[in-house]
Amino acid sequence: MTNFNENAIREAAYYIWKNNGCPANTSAQDWNAAINQLNAMAAAKTTTKKATCKSAASSLAKLSAGAASLKNKAASTLKKASAKKAK
Repeated sequence: MTNFNENAIREAAYYIWKNNGCPANTSAQDWNAAINQLNAMAAAKTTTKKATCKSAASSLAKLSAGAASLKNKAASTLKKASAKKAK
């Protein structure tokens, strides 16, 4: 659970109250719904960051493997060219 400042909760609760048609005597429910909504949004953001980091790490690993392969091919090509030149 993340600690949100009171203004963020108040604003979220206000919009929940407005979206529900401004019913009377729902302030506690709206307040709790706002906290739940903010927590869900924070969790989704954290999950997205983790997925992005994993994706970036995977891409970096693939890029590194590709670079190593390219380096090996270049070295092999240079060896072949040197061998032909020596003949």
